[in-house]
Amino acid sequence: MTLGWYLRLLQTVLMRVRPNLLADRIKVWLGVKRVPLSTDHGSFWIDPVSLLGIALSKRGVHEDGMVKTLQSYLKPGGTFVDLGANEGYFTVIGARLCGEAGGVLAIEPQQRLLPVIEENLRLNQSPSVTLLNVAVGAETGMAVMHLTASTNTGGSGFDRRSRFALPTQEVTMQTLEHVLDEQGIQRVDLMKVDIEGFEYEALLGSPQVFEQHRIKAVALELHPTLLAGRGKRAEDITEMLERCSYALSESFGNRVWLAPQA
Repeated sequence: MTLGWYLRLLQTVLMRVRPNLLADRIKVWLGVKRVPLSTDHGSFWIDPVSLLGIALSKRGVHEDGMVKTLQSYLKPGGTFVDLGANEGYFTVIGARLCGEAGGVLAIEPQQRLLPVIEENLRLNQSPSVTLLNVAVGAETGMAVMHLTASTNTGGSGFDRRSRFALPTQEVTMQTLEHVLDEQGIQRVDLMKVDIEGFEYEALLGSPQVFEQHRIKAVALELHPTLLAGRGKRAEDITEMLERCSYALSESFGNRVWLAPQA
């Protein structure tokens, strides 16, 4: 389906409302609901007044460069880990590329997004996907996540970056090595990482995974400004990957780190 003029008008108006949480309240008051939308890469249960919903309704694709990166590294029978799955957009695309013989692990700590991911998996008949509701960090434990407005759920993280109070959620934290071991995943063809600055803990907390080259390719979204705000160096991550013999490659505008002979 395509969006009518009313929803397109709301996209234009509400995305400009500040603070963003006020836009959330207006959406509830106006009765804005998620709607199914078919694209070339699958069908998705979108919030029409959100960054993802607007991208898909206007262009039919979100982050085209990352889509092409997935297409380059994932083949039938492959294994994909979507670290920071958000609404499951790349999870669905990865599942389509890996096929029934492959395996996909979607990791998303926001409980509010679980029904969305599950519906997207249902719409696309993606039975090969395992959905894990945890955060990945340097150690096992609990953490508090700050939840951004529904207009951009992908901005949620463990640091409050807004001067306005944000709702929070307590999440379970596990290390990447623990997650892979628990899921019985010995080899990953591609892992997409986009977790709003927490890539520092997620990757540096499990150096053995990279020393052993269990992950062939890492499509890594680094957030140097966010890291610097926490007193962390993005270079610590890249230097660790280089010590583990990973090489940096550019893929459709994305930084992909490749294990030897990957």
